[in-house]
Amino acid sequence: MIITSQGFGHFTQGFNNQDFGIETSRMLLILDGCSGAKYSEVGTRLFAQLFSRKEDADNLENFENNVKSVFDDLINNVKNYYPVQKDLEENFIMENLLFTIIACFETEDEYIVKLFGDGYIITQNNRNKISFLKFDYGPCPPYFAYKYCDIETFKDYEFKTFKFNKKTFPKIAISTDGIMPIAKGNVKGVDSILLSGNESSIEMCIKAKRQSFDDDVTIGMFGGN
Repeated sequence: MIITSQGFGHFTQGFNNQDFGIETSRMLLILDGCSGAKYSEVGTRLFAQLFSRKEDADNLENFENNVKSVFDDLINNVKNYYPVQKDLEENFIMENLLFTIIACFETEDEYIVKLFGDGYIITQNNRNKISFLKFDYGPCPPYFAYKYCDIETFKDYEFKTFKFNKKTFPKIAISTDGIMPIAKGNVKGVDSILLSGNESSIEMCIKAKRQSFDDDVTIGMFGGN
């Protein structure tokens, strides 16, 4: 299941929810648009639509190649409209394609997370202890789109891969960094049901405390009801 909620800060500033997610039986994919990019909610939705149409899109082995292929197609198809590299970067890539990519795959024995950018992995171990693994790069996180720009920032950065054995970690979730108020303990009551699988309860709890979340919140986990 994937749960998403617009951040109260974005609501008051007139921003759309810049997060987006898709799910299949073996993959969860969450995209977190950059707040400073003018059309990042367009980029996340466009990328997700095209990615989901790739052959065998939710195949773990093909995932990174599929991500690159979609970016290649997107950028090559708009180059006629932005023939000057500087214009392509500043007016298309930087305005539309800056977003974090977090994917989780379920195999028989493991959960495997692929992450490019910032966000959270939430784990519940076999003693029912919940932990928040935070990946934070400050105001300038790495974005895959930088690979198509003439800048050195994160030029050589690649996907990070994390594996969780199901015997040790029966449940995990992935989340955008909008979940930070829960991870820091500033929002009470949500963490206790976060990995319960009860989608309606989690969603209601987050929305009831909506004013505590400045940024958009998107959570993905396997299972749910």
